[in-house]
Amino acid sequence: MKYLPYHHDLPLAFEGRLGLRVHWFGRYAGYPEWHIKKARLMGDMVFFFFVETESCWVVINGVRLNLRAGDLLVGRGGDEFYFGHQAERPHASLSVSLALEQGGVANRLLHYAFERRYTLPDPASYVAEFEKVLATFRRGGPHQDLAIAGAIIRWLAGVLDLLRPATASNFSEPTAAVDRILSAEEWALSRLGECITIKSWAASVRLNSDYFARLFRKNTGRRPMEWLNERRLQRASQLLISTSQPMHEIAEACGFLCPFYFSRKFKKHFGKTPTSYRRKSALTGLIQTGN
Repeated sequence: MKYLPYHHDLPLAFEGRLGLRVHWFGRYAGYPEWHIKKARLMGDMVFFFFVETESCWVVINGVRLNLRAGDLLVGRGGDEFYFGHQAERPHASLSVSLALEQGGVANRLLHYAFERRYTLPDPASYVAEFEKVLATFRRGGPHQDLAIAGAIIRWLAGVLDLLRPATASNFSEPTAAVDRILSAEEWALSRLGECITIKSWAASVRLNSDYFARLFRKNTGRRPMEWLNERRLQRASQLLISTSQPMHEIAEACGFLCPFYFSRKFKKHFGKTPTSYRRKSALTGLIQTGN
C-alpha cells in the first residue's frame, strides 16, 4: 500500500503565536480644555503618541518635551507622564497603548530600544495608516475582532519598519509579576461564565487576595473586578453579533445570572442595550455585503 503523508508532515510555511492587548487606539483632543493628569503607564505596556495638528507638551519622568505636529512620542511601561497644550490653539493627537505577546514574552515591544521622540518624515502616511485601523473599529460584523487585530498588527509592523528600533542590550522585564498577572487573566478568561471571587482568583496564582488586587491594578490599571466585568461584556458583545443565542443564555455564559442586570451593565458600557447592539451590528453587516 502506498504511503500517504499526513498533512502535518508537509513543511511548515509559517507559524505566528501572537497575543495582542490594546488599551486605547484612537484620535484624541482637539478641544481647549484637554489635558492628561499625572499618571503612570502600566508595566507591560508601550504607548505611541503622535501629534497630528498644532502642538502640545509632555512631562515624562520629570523631563519636559515640547511636541509639534509630526512628532511621535514613545512611552514604556512604568513611565510617569502628564500632558497639556495651549487652550487657544488645541492640538489633535493619535494615541495607542498596547502590548504584543510573542514567544512567551509578555510584550515584545519592551525589548526594543526606542528613542523617546521621533519626527516623522511623512506624517500624512502615518495618519493614513492609522485611519485604516480606525475604520475597522467602525465596520461591525461578526468578524470585527479579527479585522481589528489584523489591522493593528499591520499598522504596528509599519511603525517598526519606519522607526527601526535596535534591540535593547540592557533589557530587564519584571517577568515574575507580569507573568503572574497574565496567568491570572488567562485563568479568568477561561471561566467567564463561572462565579469568580477575588480569593479564588488570587489563589489561582498562589497569592493572597490583598496583594493580588494591588499587583493586578499596578500592572493593568484596573481593579480585578473592573477588568473582569469589561472582559465579560466584551465576550457578550462578540456573542451578540456572531450567534443567535437568546439574551438570557448570553448573559449566563458571560457570568451574569440576572439578565436585567446584564442589560443595564451592557448599556452603561456600550451606550446601547444588548438588543439594539445586535440589531445595529446585523444591519451594518447587511450594508457591507450589499444585501
